[in-house]
Amino acid sequence: MALTKLLFQFSGGLAAIFLAGIGMLIVAQIVARLAGTQIPSADDFAAWSMAAGVFLALPSTFLSGGHIRVTLIFGAVSSPMRRVLDILSTLFTLGLMAWATWFVAEHVYESYKYHEVSQGIIAVPLWIPQLSMLFGMVLMLLAVFERFIALLRGTDIIEPVTHSEAEEGSS
Repeated sequence: MALTKLLFQFSGGLAAIFLAGIGMLIVAQIVARLAGTQIPSADDFAAWSMAAGVFLALPSTFLSGGHIRVTLIFGAVSSPMRRVLDILSTLFTLGLMAWATWFVAEHVYESYKYHEVSQGIIAVPLWIPQLSMLFGMVLMLLAVFERFIALLRGTDIIEPVTHSEAEEGSS
């Protein structure tokens, strides 16, 4: 599990780099426009960086307890029932993530197979930026699978969010 945790952290780091890249691209585009020129396909690269940042951050955000979890029902049931509901909801999430990952993989493969390219000034094969989406989905699937196995063993790998942390995030 240590290797996968390192992989999830690496993915989160890549997400941060892509998000920082958007900021640098925006600043570069502003400077270029002030100089009377533009950066070719800057909008495309910013959009791809945003998608990469979102999808690559999925597993590390999930394991740090950063995803929204609706726990209203969990608070109203007994501890053994809460465990059963947590296992069932994680199993449902695992199935949903497997299905979504399959279709994302199929989409990336079709972009590669049919040689789809971007329509911007710089023609980029679309499967290249789509790989970050697939990589993030595969890692998220792995993270949900690890959580499912941990729940079956009677533990949890998601770091609990304390009440004070939740209040800080909402202010």
